[in-house]
Amino acid sequence: MNYCLGVKNNEFNKRLGALRPYVLNPIGIFMPAFFKKYIIAIFAIAILGIIFMKHFQATEKPSQETLIIGLQSGYPPFEFMDTTGKIVGFDVEIAEIIAEKLQKTLVIKDMEFEGEILSLKQGKIDLIISGMNITPSRLKEILMVSYHGEEATSLSLIFWNEIPPGVNTIEDIALLPNPTVSVESGAIPETYMHRYANINAKSFQGALGPLMDVKYGKSMANLVEPDVAEYLQKQHPEIKILNVPLPKEETIMGFGIGIKKENQELFQQIQTIIQGLKASGELKQLENKWFKGVE
Repeated sequence: MNYCLGVKNNEFNKRLGALRPYVLNPIGIFMPAFFKKYIIAIFAIAILGIIFMKHFQATEKPSQETLIIGLQSGYPPFEFMDTTGKIVGFDVEIAEIIAEKLQKTLVIKDMEFEGEILSLKQGKIDLIISGMNITPSRLKEILMVSYHGEEATSLSLIFWNEIPPGVNTIEDIALLPNPTVSVESGAIPETYMHRYANINAKSFQGALGPLMDVKYGKSMANLVEPDVAEYLQKQHPEIKILNVPLPKEETIMGFGIGIKKENQELFQQIQTIIQGLKASGELKQLENKWFKGVE
């Protein structure tokens, strides 16, 4: 022991000093010391990436404790923002009741209407409660539980202050030079307007944008579902409505709650809850509150 700490130790220190620019990595191979910084950085990035992915998955995908609802605000009276910026409406109250009965925490995702069915199919949301009409094409993709409205055989053209002279049908509008009709993007009226190549269909996110476009004279009329037209007329007495009959094959079968086809258990639960709300009269009370202004 004394030998190692004596004169011979100087030679050992010299050799050790020559090795200081190198470090021993975890698998036992010497490498330049500056590599150590890069290795640490790579490990740090990898760990942060794992943490981020876990957080992303936790916030994007439904869990047993939460009920994630997809909707698009700006579609009164179904869902819209009040003066405080809070999303309120008929659909929101329906969602709150469903979450309470399922004993889950409600999470509302405000998203574009066109992306709701895809998000449902990808498992990013549990339900669509977004004033969505039940149609044959949608029933091919998802399950739907009817919760509001009867079968609709027409749409409604909204005009501001007056219906232009000589306009009695949507076909009359098609005969005018460069007419524009505003619609909500992704909704039934937008699809219906594809029938009229001579009418410029101007699409907006939400229901208020198309209405304001008519109010300020940028569009001649706004095509909406009858329930929405009735509600908007109560809010704006200046509105005039023209009925637009639908072909039998395009009849709207009311409004429905969208559920992923593979989720039969949740489908049965939602059916039972909606049936209970109808039987108790609670659903009718909500309809009177939001569509007729009766508390």
